Amino acid sequence: MIYLDSHSATRPCSAAIERMMPYFQEKWGASFSPHRFGQELIADCAAAEQAIADFFGAKESDKFVFTSSAAEAVNQVLWSAFLEVSRKEGKTHFIASTLEDAPTMQMLKRLEELGCSVKIAPVTNQGQIDVAELAKLINPRTAMISVTAAQGLTGVVQPVDEIAQLAKQKNVLLHVDAAYSVGKFLLPFSELDIDYLTFSGDRIHSVKGSGGLFAKNERPLVPLILGGSEQGGLRGGSLDIPSFMALAAAIQQASMYIDSIGLEGARLRDLLEAEICRLVPGAKPLFADVLRLPNTSTIVFPNIHQEALLYYLNRKGVYASMGGPYAQSLNRLLTAASIPEKEAFSALSFSLSRMTTEKEIFEAARFIGETCQRLQLLGEDL
Repeated sequence: MIYLDSHSATRPCSAAIERMMPYFQEKWGASFSPHRFGQELIADCAAAEQAIADFFGAKESDKFVFTSSAAEAVNQVLWSAFLEVSRKEGKTHFIASTLEDAPTMQMLKRLEELGCSVKIAPVTNQGQIDVAELAKLINPRTAMISVTAAQGLTGVVQPVDEIAQLAKQKNVLLHVDAAYSVGKFLLPFSELDIDYLTFSGDRIHSVKGSGGLFAKNERPLVPLILGGSEQGGLRGGSLDIPSFMALAAAIQQASMYIDSIGLEGARLRDLLEAEICRLVPGAKPLFADVLRLPNTSTIVFPNIHQEALLYYLNRKGVYASMGGPYAQSLNRLLTAASIPEKEAFSALSFSLSRMTTEKEIFEAARFIGETCQRLQLLGEDL
C-alpha cells in the first residue's frame, strides 16, 4: 500500500497511541468527578491543553475547545456567530470562498434557512481567494468571513494575512480553518488578526475523533453541544480524554517534524512530480508557481479520466484523491480556478505524510506510469 491521500486522514503515530492507552486502562475516570480518581486527571488535561496552545501560539486568555473533528469545530464557530452576532446585532451576512469543504458550506446553507444571506468569494486562476473580489462582498451587515488557510486538494496556500487585515478594517469576524495546514507551516494564533482557528487531529497523525478550535477571549463562543461544565461549559458531554491525550501527543510530534515536512516533504513532492512527468508524456503539475503546502500536488494526466485512473491505482494499492463527501470534488475546484474542463476531469490530487518514503515515491510513480500507459492504449482501442 502506498498512501498518497493524507488530506483525508493520516496513520496515527505511535506517540499518539501510546499516550492514549493508559486512559483506557488505569486512568479511565471522568475529570468532572468530585473524587480523587477523577480529579487526578485535571492536571493531565491541563498539561495537554497547554501543549496544544503552545504549538498554535495561543495566549492563556484565548478560549480552546477540544472537539470530535474539524467539522464540529467549524460548525460551533459559525453557530456562535449566528447566535451572538446575527440574532443580537442584526448582522446576518456571511462570506466564504469557493474552496471551502462540506462543514462550512452545509452550515452556511443551514444559516440561510434561518434567514441569513451567504456570498461566495471567487478564486484567481492561481487557486487563491480573490481578495479584491472578497472585499466587494463585505457590507455593514457582514458578521463573519470563513476561509481555509490552505486548500487540501490543490495545496494552494491562501492569502490569510491580507484577508485578516481586510476583516479587521471592516470590523468583521474572521474564521480560518487550518485543517490542512496544521503541521505544515506555523499559523501563530495570537500574532494574527484571526478571531477563530479550527483544525483536525487525524491529519497530523492523531486518532480519528480529535480536533479543536481556538477563539480570541473577547470573541463570542457558545457550545454547539449542550450538557456539562467541562471545557468551561463550551462543549457538553464527558471529555474524551484518550483522544485528547492522543491529540496533544500528535501535536508535540508535529512540532518536532514541521521543518522536516517543509523540506523533505517538499523534496519528495517535487520528486513525485518529476517522476510522473518523466513517465507520463504530457503530465502537468498545477499551481507549481504559487505557494503550496509542501506535501500536496495536483497533476493533470492528459486524455485520461480521473475516475478511471483512480480506480486502477486503487487496485494497485496506490491511494490518491479526486475529492469526496467531505472535500469538494477536485474538478469543481479546478474549473473555479479557470482550469479547462478537460484538464480538470483528468487531474488527481496527491498528498504525502511525514511517513512517506522515497522508495514509495518511486514505486508510486512507476505504478502511475504503467497505469496511464494502459489507459491510453485502452482509449485508442475504443
